[in-house]
Amino acid sequence: MSITKEQLNLAGWLSITNALFAIPSIAMSWFLDSMDGIGPVISQAILTIVSLGLFLYIISYLRKLLNIRFQFHGVDIYISLLIWGNVALAALSLFSLGSKGLEWVMNVLSVAAFIFFGILSIIFATRLLRLPGNLYGLLKPFSYAQIVCGICFITVFLSPVGVIAGSVADVILGVIFFRAAEQPLSPDEIFMTPIG
Repeated sequence: MSITKEQLNLAGWLSITNALFAIPSIAMSWFLDSMDGIGPVISQAILTIVSLGLFLYIISYLRKLLNIRFQFHGVDIYISLLIWGNVALAALSLFSLGSKGLEWVMNVLSVAAFIFFGILSIIFATRLLRLPGNLYGLLKPFSYAQIVCGICFITVFLSPVGVIAGSVADVILGVIFFRAAEQPLSPDEIFMTPIG
């Protein structure tokens, strides 16, 4: 299965959107958390679902790009762990919105999730550095931004800096997708592209 120019451009724009969406969505979540009523709960649920949807699309297309264009599968397991971890965390977050009695459990799980995702980001980025080639000139900047993000999440108290580093990584990833979209198809992709 090939990856089209349109899919890569869409992944690029969604990655940029995710970068711009990250910081305001966290601020809105904190603001909505202090309010009572069904409206703030629904708003938080929408923020969680939109965030998860953006992440799933972007990370899935990063895996496709690495697999198809670079024949690189060295980070597939870490991408799968990131996907399942984010889905589980979003499900717990949505569940906790319905029952305010579980807030303390969610706080403990959030701290554990920051540490888990921080470690996973560092491992993912260091494994990605083994990619043959330079990922359109942005392998090191993207990987280093992911490592900084991971280190900040592990410390927990630096997690706001981690969110900023994650946004920087998303912008770099967006540029990677745009550069990939401008590249001609590889012979393998041409062979895999269906006719008609």
